[in-house]
Amino acid sequence: MRQLIICLFTYSILINQTFAASVDTSKATKYNLSSPSEFVFESYPNQELIPIRLLGAVKNAGLYHVPANMKLTTLLSLAGGTNNEADLENIVIGNDQQDIKAPNGEQKKSLNLNLEDVLKNGAKDDYTLASNDIVLIKNKSPLVSNDSFRMISIVSVILTTILTAVIIHDKTDK
Repeated sequence: MRQLIICLFTYSILINQTFAASVDTSKATKYNLSSPSEFVFESYPNQELIPIRLLGAVKNAGLYHVPANMKLTTLLSLAGGTNNEADLENIVIGNDQQDIKAPNGEQKKSLNLNLEDVLKNGAKDDYTLASNDIVLIKNKSPLVSNDSFRMISIVSVILTTILTAVIIHDKTDK
């Protein structure tokens, strides 16, 4: 009986390790960096283009070369829109070469933008992109985090193993 319990416990640990290895929580996958892409959008020949990096929960993340003074909503539509997991209320815009000019005129290192409010208020509040802007569309926070889910699965595997061992022990005693 002791050997059976040890075997079941070892099996549950191996199953859990396999499950844990299959869950990918890397930053590259989280922010859609795993497939680099570069896009050029030019309306007319010799037009000034600025580089914009678009990351996160969008259909086509990557480096975009777009006309100067392009709006954020236009860039998102060029990128194929956002994914279903996109948190449109917390878009982060930064720039590694200059401060960001907020819609109210204030200079900041980064800007958190609520695209839901921008869409409700109309085009006047749409953010105008600047050269070398980095736009991050974050994913919505899941109801249960990966760590919590992993812990729940570990506990359930251990409890299942113990209950199986108890049932087998009861059956063999009769």
